[in-house]
Amino acid sequence: MRISTPPLRWRVAASLLATVAALAACGGSGSSGSGFAFFPPAAETPPAQPPATPETGVVRKWGYITLPDGNRMRYSLLLPNGGKGSFPLLVEYDGYSSGSAPNIGQLWVTEGYAVMGLNVPGTGCSTGEDQVFDASTGAAGAFALEWAGKQPWSNGRIGMVGYSYSGYNQLWVAAHRPKGLLAITPSKNVTDPYRDVGYPGGIKNIGFPSQWWGGFPATWNRAAALAAKLDGDTECAKTVADNIEKIKRPDLDLTKWLENPYADGLYVKRSAFYETGKINIPALGTQSWQDEQIGPRSGYYEDTMEPGKMWLISSNGDHHTNVTSDYIDGTLKRFLAHFVKGEDNGFEKEPHVRLLQEMQQTDQKAVNGAAKLKQTAVAEFDRLPVKVKPLRLWMQPGGVLGDAKPTAGAASSDYRYPAKSPVVNNPAAEGWQAVADAEKDGQLTFTTAALPEDLGFYGEGSADLYLSATADNTDLQVTVSEVRPDGKEMFVQRGWLRASKRALDDSRSTELRPFGDFTQPKEAALLSGQPNLVRIEIQKFAHVFRAGSSIRVTVDSPSQTGFWLFGNDKTPSTNTLWHQAANASSIVLGYVPYPHAAALPDCGKTLRQPCRTNVVTVPAGTGPRAPT
Repeated sequence: MRISTPPLRWRVAASLLATVAALAACGGSGSSGSGFAFFPPAAETPPAQPPATPETGVVRKWGYITLPDGNRMRYSLLLPNGGKGSFPLLVEYDGYSSGSAPNIGQLWVTEGYAVMGLNVPGTGCSTGEDQVFDASTGAAGAFALEWAGKQPWSNGRIGMVGYSYSGYNQLWVAAHRPKGLLAITPSKNVTDPYRDVGYPGGIKNIGFPSQWWGGFPATWNRAAALAAKLDGDTECAKTVADNIEKIKRPDLDLTKWLENPYADGLYVKRSAFYETGKINIPALGTQSWQDEQIGPRSGYYEDTMEPGKMWLISSNGDHHTNVTSDYIDGTLKRFLAHFVKGEDNGFEKEPHVRLLQEMQQTDQKAVNGAAKLKQTAVAEFDRLPVKVKPLRLWMQPGGVLGDAKPTAGAASSDYRYPAKSPVVNNPAAEGWQAVADAEKDGQLTFTTAALPEDLGFYGEGSADLYLSATADNTDLQVTVSEVRPDGKEMFVQRGWLRASKRALDDSRSTELRPFGDFTQPKEAALLSGQPNLVRIEIQKFAHVFRAGSSIRVTVDSPSQTGFWLFGNDKTPSTNTLWHQAANASSIVLGYVPYPHAAALPDCGKTLRQPCRTNVVTVPAGTGPRAPT
C-alpha cells in the first residue's frame, strides 16, 4: 500500500497519464499525422487533492484478478480518504491502459468514490485473448465486479464510468447482471459494429477502424511503462508483448474480420444490440451527432432498454463532450450519486431525455486541454422514444426541395460519379470544404425556399431516392445542411449507401429509419434503364432551421467525414435521380418543436457544425411549414 501525495507519486502518475493521453479514448496516435487523440484524454494535471497527509491522501493499489478460465485481469485502484473505510466503487473497463492507471476514472476520486481501472482480457497487462467486444468481455468484467464488491475497500455498491471503449463495454457487462452493479453510464457507443462504424451504409470505412486498431501496440507498451513506473510490475511487459503478437491472428485481428463486407458472422457475435435488452439497471448515455470517431448511431441500443431506466443526453459536437461539457459532467455526477451512492437528490424524477443544442466552444479549458463547451439551449423530453412527426420534402426538377409531390411526367436530374466531394470535420483541418469548380457536376443540390417558421428536427431520417445509373452499382452520400439568411451554409448531418446493398430488413425499418439488410444473398446490381428505390439512412441529428433559412439536401460521392474514409466503388457512372409522379425522390425527417435560442448559432464557435459560403441560389417563394 502506498499513499499518493501531490508533490511526488501523484504528480508522476499524472505525467504518465498525460503521455498515454497523447495517444489515447478510442485508438492510436491520431489521423494523418494530425496528432489528434483517439483515446479519451486523461487529465493533464491531477484532480484537486486533499491535503497530503496519510489520513486524507489518495491510496493507490494494484493487482491481478484470476478468472475462472485461469486468465488474469490487471486492475489499478485509487482510494480516497487515506484508504480508510469502504467506499462506493466506480469501474472503468477498457482495452487501453486503465488496468495500469484509471484514465477518466481518476477524476471521480474527489467525489468520494473508490475508482478501479480494469483491462479487458488480452489487452494491456491482462492475459487472455482480445475479442475486442463480445459476451466473453462482458462475462470477464462481470466476474471482476463481483470480486471487487467483496473487497474490504468496497461497500458493495458499484457503478461504471467512461465513454467509447469503456462506454460500450459497460453494456456487455451489465447484460450479465453482476451482483452489486447498480448503474452504468454507457456513452459514445458502438453496439452494431458493421452498421455503426465498419460499413456505414454498406460501404467500407477504410479510415477510423484501422487507425484505431493500429494504435494498440503503442498504447499497451505505455500501459506496461505505467505498471513498471508506478508499481514495479515487470510482469506486465511480458504480457503486453504476448498480447501484441496474439492480435495478429486472423481471428483476433480486427482489420482481418473487417474484410468481410456483409453483416454476418463476427459482426453479429459482437453486436451488443442483441444483449442490451437484458440490462435491468439505470443507465445514462451520451451521444454526439457529429462524433468524428464512432458516429451517433450506437446501434439504436436505447430502443431495447426499459424507458423508465434509460436516460440520454444528446448534442452536436465531437467524441469528448463527456469531459468538455460541465452540463454533461454535472448530470453524470447527480446520476451516480443517486443510484450508486444512494443520495436522495431526486434524479429519478429528472427528464429522461436532454437535448443540448448548438454546443459552443468557450475560452475556458477542460481537463483534456480542449475548449469547454456551453450549449445555447436545452430541450427536455419525458422519456424515450421522442415522439416526432415525419415531414417529407420532395426533390423537384431544377434543384427545388418542396412539400408538394412533383407531377412532371419524366423529369430527372443527373450527376457524375465518382467526384471529389467536400471533406467535413476532419480534426486535422477543421471546417467544411467548398465544392471545387471541376467537381460541381458531381453533385445535385435541392433547396427549399426560405422557411416561414422555425422547424426543429430530432433523430434519424431517410432519403428515399429513385435512382438509375449507367453502372451496375454506385455509392451515395446525402448531406443535410441549413442555408442561412447571412449567406452561410451550415453542416447538419450525412448518410451513405452502396446501391447494390439497398435491400432492407423490413422487420426493423420504419418511415424514418431504413434498416439495411447488408447480407450477401440480398445484394443486387441496379436494374438498368429504370428507377431503383434506394433508401439512405440519415444519421441521427437534432437541429432547428430558423425562419428565413432554407433546408438543403446534397447528393454526391462519399467523402471524408471526421475520421471516416470510404472505400468507394470507383466505377464511373452517370447517376440519375427521378422526379416523376410515380417515382419521386424525397427525404423524410422527424419534426418536433422544442425550445431553442432565437438567434442563429455562431459559425465560428459551434462545435462540428462548420459553415461555408453559400454559392447555390435559394429558390423564390415560401418554404415548407410544420406538418399538421
